[in-house]
Amino acid sequence: MPYCSVGCQKLVVGCLAVGLALAARPGLAQVSLLRPGAVRPDSAAARPTPPTVLPSQLVVRLSYSPQTLFAGRDYGLRQSTTTPSLNYYHRSGAYVGVSGSLYSVSTPHYLLTDLTAGYGNLLGNNLLYNFSYDHYVFSEAGQGTLTNAGSVLLSYDVGPISLGTTYSLLFGNGQTGHRLLPSISGYKAWKNLGFIDKLFILPSLSATIGTDNIVYQVFPRKAVSKVTKAKKPAKAGQPVDMELTSFGLMSWNLALPVKVRIGNFTAGATYNYIIPIQLAHESADAGFSNKSFISLTASYAF
Repeated sequence: MPYCSVGCQKLVVGCLAVGLALAARPGLAQVSLLRPGAVRPDSAAARPTPPTVLPSQLVVRLSYSPQTLFAGRDYGLRQSTTTPSLNYYHRSGAYVGVSGSLYSVSTPHYLLTDLTAGYGNLLGNNLLYNFSYDHYVFSEAGQGTLTNAGSVLLSYDVGPISLGTTYSLLFGNGQTGHRLLPSISGYKAWKNLGFIDKLFILPSLSATIGTDNIVYQVFPRKAVSKVTKAKKPAKAGQPVDMELTSFGLMSWNLALPVKVRIGNFTAGATYNYIIPIQLAHESADAGFSNKSFISLTASYAF
């Protein structure tokens, strides 16, 4: 077996309730990629019963999270993320959008632009499906490895409960990653509460299942042996990169969003509790303590 030491580069692939890591490199800015496939916010997500034809909308949104995580991992870096976005949803179910991510302690602060397109709709009264493609544009060369994502979402309603799963294939620069997000969620709404048109909660429990690709620096045994046996100081050969891939459960994610809608304006706060799970070959430095925080969002539909 070669002599190995953990190198300075990690390629982490996996999604959680608030983010997805695609090239998390300790010591450099770490980027979380949000979503897969977004369904119509605050409307399709709430699944009107019986189904109604939603109007075409242009939605401006601003989201804030006090923690930036990658499948529950923070890699020792505590920073917040602010995400403005602009999305157009056609009444047919097709949509396009663009969003940006600003990080509180990274340099530069603006690192990521996400271009997305997709289609989502209902089959019958209970089955929601969504197909989406995302392309990630990084502001610094080399910040991102997996720059594309294709996602499929299926969700089935049983009364106020929804059972769903999302699969994403991430790819770019000759590498691929996989992410699976099974979930169970609920929906409860109250209408016409004074000046509030609707108050609703959407609690959910989900699991993050994905691949974690770790790059090690490997010194060949022969080179190390020569240095060890030499009577005079000698230089070892150059290390060789070796990549190990693990696939498994990466985190449990509990979310409790509470939202209010007043006319075309929607605002909400979400309590998040995340339990990261350490995979084989992962260093404890990735940060596996449980995380608890509140994220905020506001949107306006035209």
